[in-house]
Amino acid sequence: MTKIKYILLLAAFLFCAADLSAQSALSELNFYKKQAQSEDKKLLESLDHQLSAWLDKNYSLPGADDALVLKAGTEVRIKKYPAAFVTLLRHKYEFPNSVNAPQAAALFNTVTENMPKSEREALKKAYAIKSVPKDSDARMAEFLSSATKLEIKGSYEPLNAEYRSFFARFPVYGNKDKMELMLGDLERFNKNYQAAIMQYQKVYDIYPSTKYKAASLRMLGDIYAGELKDYNQAAYYYNGVIKNFPNSIEIATTYNHIAIMNDNQRDYTSAVENITKAAEAYLKIGQRTKAYEALLYKADLQNKKLKDYAGATDTLNKTAKLFAKDENKFVNCKLLAAGIYSDKLKDDYGELKAYEEIIAQYPSSAQTPKALYEAGMINEKLANYQKAKELYQKLIVSYPADAYATKAQRRVNKIGKQLAAAQAAPQSAKPQKAAPTETEEEEAEILEELK
Repeated sequence: MTKIKYILLLAAFLFCAADLSAQSALSELNFYKKQAQSEDKKLLESLDHQLSAWLDKNYSLPGADDALVLKAGTEVRIKKYPAAFVTLLRHKYEFPNSVNAPQAAALFNTVTENMPKSEREALKKAYAIKSVPKDSDARMAEFLSSATKLEIKGSYEPLNAEYRSFFARFPVYGNKDKMELMLGDLERFNKNYQAAIMQYQKVYDIYPSTKYKAASLRMLGDIYAGELKDYNQAAYYYNGVIKNFPNSIEIATTYNHIAIMNDNQRDYTSAVENITKAAEAYLKIGQRTKAYEALLYKADLQNKKLKDYAGATDTLNKTAKLFAKDENKFVNCKLLAAGIYSDKLKDDYGELKAYEEIIAQYPSSAQTPKALYEAGMINEKLANYQKAKELYQKLIVSYPADAYATKAQRRVNKIGKQLAAAQAAPQSAKPQKAAPTETEEEEAEILEELK
């Protein structure tokens, strides 16, 4: 009985102590609310720091909701708008059903109005969350992920503080390795490259069972290749991914980034080889859009860097075939191929075929009027006047409001006038022949049709 009595007394003491601590924290918060009425900028900057410290200790108290909104309002008043956005986004995740939501929304509107126009839509999209995870650690992790990906100028210091707070608050969080990588991304965005390298290396070294080992190596390669221009060190890490993690989802991106590194080193042949491997790997894991982008990059390298125009058109035609069910991708590939046939290869038939395939495959495409017109022009050039006329008339009938329809009508009129003038010329100006040739008969027929 005595032991039970002591346990009960200890529990009562701890409860009272916790209650006193909570009361003290709320008294402190009420004091800060009064101070927030000040117009002194230095005082408000100090208050911002004090509120951060208060939240680190008292995040679980009901008053934390008020404290976050108070902190955001203070940051708005001292014009720390990126910091205010971070605070408001945290509030949205931390207290999704907050009674302070209208006040927070009003502050958010003020923040977005004072952020660069180029960032506003992304900020609004990030803030317009409809649901959040149930567990607080998952909510805070999602908040940090969302804020970090935005790469907002001026958000480094507040976000860095939020990461420190997260690691202290959730020391055994299950996806801590991923959070370490995200912190590396934040450091990299802020140009703290050595700090970023430390974070990526940390994940590789101290999380033996992490699923992000390949990712950490690839990210190390990215920093050395992209920002530090240390291509030997970059190749070391990239090759580490290929050698040690051949079945990783990172393989495709690794080959892609090696190709970019090759391109920067002007080793265009290797760049083409590696971007081809990247495209194949992307297709293997079902990332078709990235595969498409890789293949376009390959064609661009062949065209502009290697001057391999036939290779570039071959890549584009094969890519079009691979993505034949995707209108935008198919049409884009054919238009790019047509441009190379025209400008570089001087291949009228190759260019014509590209336009004909657009017309046949996607007759309702937004690019079909252009394809019809260009195909008509090439047929004119090749003296296929009947075919040119058919294409122009199809364009005029199918797309009467399109600018190309007006141009097509002018072409039809011009062909008609040219042929009429040729027929009306004095007979003495023409070579005398016993009978019209097959070509002359065809021209006469075209003339009659164009009248």
